[in-house]
Amino acid sequence: MKKEWVISCSIVYMILFNLSFSNLRKESVDKKSIKNQIVYLQNEQKPFTGQLFGLGIKEQYETGVKNGFFQGFFYDGGKKYIYEGNYINGIKHGTWTLKYLNGEIRAALKYNYDKPYGQWTYFFESKNIEGYESLEDGILHGKLVRYSETGDLIIRTNYLNGLLDGETTFFHKKEILETLTNFKYGKIDGSIKIFSSDGLQILEGNYKNDKREGVWKFFYKTGDLKTLVNYKNGLKDGEVIIYDKAGLIVQKIKFIKGNEIDSDGKVTNKNSEFKDPIVDRFKKFNRNLKYEVYDKILSEME
Repeated sequence: MKKEWVISCSIVYMILFNLSFSNLRKESVDKKSIKNQIVYLQNEQKPFTGQLFGLGIKEQYETGVKNGFFQGFFYDGGKKYIYEGNYINGIKHGTWTLKYLNGEIRAALKYNYDKPYGQWTYFFESKNIEGYESLEDGILHGKLVRYSETGDLIIRTNYLNGLLDGETTFFHKKEILETLTNFKYGKIDGSIKIFSSDGLQILEGNYKNDKREGVWKFFYKTGDLKTLVNYKNGLKDGEVIIYDKAGLIVQKIKFIKGNEIDSDGKVTNKNSEFKDPIVDRFKKFNRNLKYEVYDKILSEME
């Protein structure tokens, strides 16, 4: 009996909703005019309430403010996509869906009163998953994963309150390990290992607060040791030893605070500013996150 009552209530709600929806004023989107972020119809003084339609476009307003279902188009990287979602009093809320023009899902996004939250999931046009980002209160918090179109894992990392935190792993094709390192409060902290696409180690070292620290080992493409470098606070400090492919020492160079010195301790080559390509790589990675791109696109729509 209870189940039947719930079903009856649901049917009544749907009928009332459809009646209210059908009674809304409907106009062409070409008549839309925006003044001070409020929507009017051309030649009208009163803010618009109702629906606006166009080819592939649906918009719903209440007293000139976005309120209800929206559908339209946007461009990303020169490619055209469809967006669908709901506003409550001008604020994005609930699930938003981005689609390819063939109707396949590009991304499934969640908003909690205009703030990204939950899992944002992305798909290739082939329907294969491209990856996901975990968000809380508008910032990254939790796992971030990326896959190749063939389904191979290519990135696995974690965020804590918007900052990279814990183990981060990058892979070559066929899930061959490419980079393994650790983060703390958004900066590389701990060991790092980098491998070639053949699975051979290229380097091994340690970071402390985004700065190289201790002994770093660099290897030939064959996997043989090439160079030993001592770092302190991000600068070469101590001996740099270079080996040939047979494992014999071919050169030793001494450094203090990044400056090359001779046997008497005199500076022969002053330190030039060192920009760490590994640190820069992760900074670039953080600047190209998908949720920021799509959130910006959706937030800038008029």
